[in-house]
Amino acid sequence: MIGFMLPMLPVQADVDAEKQPYTWLGPDQNIYVLQNRLYEKEGRVQVGLLGGFAGQSAYRTSYSVDGRATYYFIETFGFELFYQKFANRQNNTARAIESTNVRPDVLEVKNQLGALLHWAPWYAKINIFGTIVYFDWYLSGGVGRVGVNAIPGSAQGGAGRSADFTGYFLGTGHEYHLSDRWLVRMDFMNSWFKAPLRAVSGAPTWTTNLTFELGVGIKL
Repeated sequence: MIGFMLPMLPVQADVDAEKQPYTWLGPDQNIYVLQNRLYEKEGRVQVGLLGGFAGQSAYRTSYSVDGRATYYFIETFGFELFYQKFANRQNNTARAIESTNVRPDVLEVKNQLGALLHWAPWYAKINIFGTIVYFDWYLSGGVGRVGVNAIPGSAQGGAGRSADFTGYFLGTGHEYHLSDRWLVRMDFMNSWFKAPLRAVSGAPTWTTNLTFELGVGIKL
């Protein structure tokens, strides 16, 4: 249980709490808020489906679909497996450059998969339009694989090729509990991997891929 304790104090009916808040407290008395953990994760498997946007390239607009499977072995620590699939299309920047008969070097992320350790130290509740919603705030980190489509520019020539790189992942997010089984999830995650500077040639250079996703999950 994460929360604060409220000491048992006598109720005084003649005090208007809105106009004179806490004036009935003695000088040695403190106020705390009691917050029980209503929805627990420990020992349960969660599966979820998320979708959103990715910021992986200056020349592509990218969307993601993401499957997650999570198991919390204690309430604050869990283990997660994920697989992300990306849909990429040319953006206005790429079209403007190619209109001058120049094709840029492009590194498209096609998919990502990996394993993450979850740490959820914060548990809270929020009042949304008169409804109390409980949520967990987690941090995540792990390792996996990043699959890319490397497309050389017009200066290099040649066709695109597929490649896989080791990826390192850091993220954070919220899980909003709708009931004991259903939840809504918001997730930010960034991946780092080393790829050739010019897509298919050049020195290995750190490249990033940031995703923002929303989705739903169910606790089994």
